[in-house]
Amino acid sequence: MPQVVFNEEWIVAAKLTEKTGLTERQIKALRSGVWVEGIHFKRQSVTGGETQRGLLWYNLPQINQLIQEL
Repeated sequence: MPQVVFNEEWIVAAKLTEKTGLTERQIKALRSGVWVEGIHFKRQSVTGGETQRGLLWYNLPQINQLIQEL
């Protein structure tokens, strides 16, 4: 049986806030500004289709890399 390792690459907003200290308002501003959808964050619907109101997931390694490059 293969061993599954969860590395927390994609996390939800609550975990992002816990790890970075960013507020909900700051996260929203970053989504509207410097973060790129599909790279730094993505929306996932419950049914798997495209959505504008789905659950938001954040790619912590990509966000960290962006911060290092700025």
